[in-house]
Amino acid sequence: MNDLFTDTDQQRIAAAAERDGQDVDTWLRTVVRERLDAEELEDALTGAHFIVATRTAVEHH
Repeated sequence: MNDLFTDTDQQRIAAAAERDGQDVDTWLRTVVRERLDAEELEDALTGAHFIVATRTAVEHH
């Protein structure tokens, strides 16, 4: 799943996961599962990407 994100994204994801007390894979699975509950797979993955961007941006602002 990490292949979906740039190196910069992955650094931000790692920081957000640490902030939330989770490992990176668990953090990403949580985000994707939240989207899968609401949408089809392709839409869920796209939505998850934007959610990751939003949640990691909180760390940097």
